[in-house]
Amino acid sequence: MPSMGSWLIFLACLTAAILAIPAASHTGVETTFSIACSSAAFAGMAMSQLLATRIRPVEYMFGGLDRVYAAHRKLGISIFVLILAHYFVTPNFKGLALTSQLNKLAGDVGEFAFYTLITLMAISLVGRIPKTRVELPYQVWRFTHRFMGLAFVLVAIHLNFIKRPFDSTAMLAVYLNLCAAVGVASYVYTQVLAPLRRRAYQVAGVTAVDGATLVMATPTGRAVKAKPGQFAFLKAQKKGLREPHPFTIARIGDDGSVGFAIKPLGDFTSKLREELKPGDRLTIEGGYGHFNYARGSDKQVWLAGGIGITPFLAMSAAMTSSEEKLIHLVYCVKEAGEAIGTDTLSDTAARVPGFSWSLHASSQGRLDAQKLVDQLPFDAKGAELWFCGPAPLRAAIQSGLKKIGSPPSKVEFERFEFR
Repeated sequence: MPSMGSWLIFLACLTAAILAIPAASHTGVETTFSIACSSAAFAGMAMSQLLATRIRPVEYMFGGLDRVYAAHRKLGISIFVLILAHYFVTPNFKGLALTSQLNKLAGDVGEFAFYTLITLMAISLVGRIPKTRVELPYQVWRFTHRFMGLAFVLVAIHLNFIKRPFDSTAMLAVYLNLCAAVGVASYVYTQVLAPLRRRAYQVAGVTAVDGATLVMATPTGRAVKAKPGQFAFLKAQKKGLREPHPFTIARIGDDGSVGFAIKPLGDFTSKLREELKPGDRLTIEGGYGHFNYARGSDKQVWLAGGIGITPFLAMSAAMTSSEEKLIHLVYCVKEAGEAIGTDTLSDTAARVPGFSWSLHASSQGRLDAQKLVDQLPFDAKGAELWFCGPAPLRAAIQSGLKKIGSPPSKVEFERFEFR
């Protein structure tokens, strides 16, 4: 079901398209269509800049930053299509312009902005070069993404000074200027004010275990405000580790210290495992996300796949003996020796009556819905499924639970994809 944030974005773009009809209908169907597409695309670009701010109200409207990024990507695809439609269905009218020189400049700016946007969007939307196994590095994606705001400013200039069939007092012009203000303000925020949310930390310990790198860090000033189950953006003040990456927080200390369990999957995580040392400086921004069992029902099944155990470690550690929810965690790993945080889970099970957990090693047989249900100390019917791990595992378990007549009342998971 679409979130409130998704509906607001849709309405913002739809409003722009609708306002284009009375503003340009006298010019013909093709021109009206082209202007409607460009207006909706511009409104969408303004909303895209707003989503990039990662401010709390936006996150809450979507139900978590992971949902914000998913909407951001879908919006980018829609903008891409609308821009192409505007480009290929060229407006044909004798419009109003301040001066011929400004009109020509606006036209040149618009053409430059078009090719810039198409290039940036292609890089943003395509994670892998077609028909190859070559993936675009994260740092390339993030670096090019920074120029989206500048491209937006160029488009705003184009819209304001190009020939158009309506004057500056038309409702469409007023609305697009409002969108421009939102987009520019959002871009300035991300470049100037957003960095103020980052906190300085120092590495207290680094431990390499099978399948994960355990990082403990303590604040050197103000600590991040994070809740169990949330994630944060982390970067180190070392060459090759300066680009912030999102990781779920596995531990939150009363003193503001945080712990991460990071699986070495790519260049950044592998380099972090090899080169990060105690005493190194970190920059952490968070916490983000709404993956918090406290807002769930009284009966929950937690399923962790591999490194997906991290939010459950933080949530279980934060439980008190007065916890009234009935929760069982199934921790799925390839080999039993890969399991991390088992001491934390056992401690929680000993002091919290309603919490229990079990370990499943897939080397002894793949986990399926029936095996999951057999491990539960309560009836699976009516229970919520809280999941963190590989998407194929979630899909298989969710489908299997339906087949055996024990469908979860709700499935909670995070869409941990940021490009």
